[in-house]
Amino acid sequence: MPHYEFRLPDIGEGLAEAEVAKWLVSVGDRVAEDQAVVEMMTDKASVELPAPGAGVVVEQRAAEGDVVKTGAVLYVIDTDAQVGVAQAAHETSGAKSPATVGTAPPEAGGVLAPPAVRKLARELGVDLGQVKGTGPGGRISAEDVQGHVAGAARPRAVAAEPGGNRLRLRGVQKRMAETMTLSARTIPHVTGFHELDAAEFSQLVTKLRQAAQARGKRFPFDTLLVRAAALALRRHPIFNASLDEERGEIVMHDDVNVGVATATGDGLIVPVVKKADKLSLDDLALEVERVTAAARAGKSALTDLQGGTFTISNTGAWRGGLGTSLIRPAELAIVGFGQIEDRAVVREGRVVARPVMPMSVTFDHRLIDGEQGLKFGLTLRGLIEDPSQLAK
Repeated sequence: MPHYEFRLPDIGEGLAEAEVAKWLVSVGDRVAEDQAVVEMMTDKASVELPAPGAGVVVEQRAAEGDVVKTGAVLYVIDTDAQVGVAQAAHETSGAKSPATVGTAPPEAGGVLAPPAVRKLARELGVDLGQVKGTGPGGRISAEDVQGHVAGAARPRAVAAEPGGNRLRLRGVQKRMAETMTLSARTIPHVTGFHELDAAEFSQLVTKLRQAAQARGKRFPFDTLLVRAAALALRRHPIFNASLDEERGEIVMHDDVNVGVATATGDGLIVPVVKKADKLSLDDLALEVERVTAAARAGKSALTDLQGGTFTISNTGAWRGGLGTSLIRPAELAIVGFGQIEDRAVVREGRVVARPVMPMSVTFDHRLIDGEQGLKFGLTLRGLIEDPSQLAK
């Protein structure tokens, strides 16, 4: 049988490396064409890679937990038929090409750091040549860069307390830690707080859910929040923009792509609803359900985690109250919604009980001023308190 090497393809937009999360087959196992062979973890999601053809796995070039560079050999397979180059495998000449495993190779200047860390260093104005890497082979981590900025040495590892345990920071959790640290360090956050009368909004959600159930469909609560955000972004386009610091330019995005912060067992993931302002309400509900369900199951496509221009965070789903959120570095704002609860409010001189939903609007004060932030919040408030426009 032909002897082929399967190399790690670019499973993202310019992905440089990925971690072997789990081997789904063992050496000696026979696999069918398109059968999942290995699960790879990027800094955005886990992806299962299929076999390019039927055959027997004769070698695995990386162990679980190893970091493999794009283009490096993952495994070798004896195939039953010719496999095309387009399927990310090619015939070997008999000699084994060693896979680059465990760390990315140094780039220009001899600095060993993955792309995400290089991006972080650029955004913080750090010369990686001046940073001491603490990883394998001197590899520089995000923590090394952040420690350099703080002017403090990286703390020494200490022995675990009796009965304690150490868990490796990896995958989604690692990416979340790096992203939130970058956000807190580089973006001047300002937050405005609002309390919304959610009586009509709650009634509309109930009505739409019942109608969807009658058709055998689901209507996620977040659907109307995404719709409200999308309409408000069209009226306040600066909130649907981003800052290109290298070029000194504000990027005004044509598409309204709303991220929905989603809690998963691996950490916080933000799948993106693309062109949210152009979807019908039924299509929007289907898309919100699709991307959030995939995120919770750990099966998000990379394209569903890219291209966001604005984010909503609904902590009310977990009975959360009022709070602030951190802005994703590629965006300029985020809105948070809390749990709807009955509260005593004054209406026409009388104290009455009304369902109230807390809302926080957090924005990047480098490009958005207080007046703009207030007006955006008031637009959102108007759309939610009088939700007739959301159902169209």
